[in-house]
Amino acid sequence: MYPHGNKYSTDCISLYLCLGASDELRLESKKVFVMTLSILDQKNGKHLTATSGLWVCNNGCGWGWADFFGLKKLKDPSGGYVVGSSCIVKADLTIIGSSNDG
Repeated sequence: MYPHGNKYSTDCISLYLCLGASDELRLESKKVFVMTLSILDQKNGKHLTATSGLWVCNNGCGWGWADFFGLKKLKDPSGGYVVGSSCIVKADLTIIGSSNDG
């Protein structure tokens, strides 16, 4: 998470999910995921959500959005996305399929 944006978008929050290599992602295996990232609205229940298909390779690559949501709207107290100093980000992953290169 880049709370003040990254080099591609400085007026938005940037969110990315990167998966590291683990026993679950064997070196010879590649997996196809559907990824959903959300910023939870802690007051009104109107969450900001983006979903993308994702091919996760064996070297721990990831995916995300440079311009997930505008900072001005994110910081607006009536929106409920930042309460006090807390912003809740939720990530959901669903494995769609996998393949082995060997």
